[in-house]
Amino acid sequence: MTLWYLARASGVMAMVLFTIAASLGAIGAGSRKPEQRFWLQYVHRSAAVTGLLLLAAHVTAVIADSYVAISPSVLVWPFGAGYRPFAVTLGVLAMYGLVFAALVGAARGRLASSQAFTKRWRSLHIAASVGWLLSVGHGLLAGTDRSTPWMLAITTSCLVAVVASAAVRARSRAVQASTPLSLARAGRFR
Repeated sequence: MTLWYLARASGVMAMVLFTIAASLGAIGAGSRKPEQRFWLQYVHRSAAVTGLLLLAAHVTAVIADSYVAISPSVLVWPFGAGYRPFAVTLGVLAMYGLVFAALVGAARGRLASSQAFTKRWRSLHIAASVGWLLSVGHGLLAGTDRSTPWMLAITTSCLVAVVASAAVRARSRAVQASTPLSLARAGRFR
């Protein structure tokens, strides 16, 4: 039972921390104040790294638990899982996206002098958003507690938090684009 509890708790907490990372990433990218942006990005990265550690604990506990009969080969071929193969596939794809985004994020500082990498940063970092969304789908389909009121409340809260953060970011961008300084820089206002 210990592995089952560990798998459940680490999976749920990983989703919560990835939600915090996604929300702060969205809000932090739209922040104009450098010190505020610094702290938002610091907590964003800390939540993402902690989420990755919990994800590793989740995967390890699930593979080690003999009840669900998931082998390490599922990390390479997730469709072969004996336990809810579609849901496990979503989870593995989510893990791929989140780990890829973490690796790209870790390399960002080292590759900042490359204009090609800087241009592609946002398009590569979108893997984190895709990974987060797939992890929510995984939790809704694979978890043993997926239909309990408390788990539905956590999942709904995660969805609302990310959507609200994206809305705040979109509003911030719209306000920034309509300021006289932004219009002057774009050559639209003289």
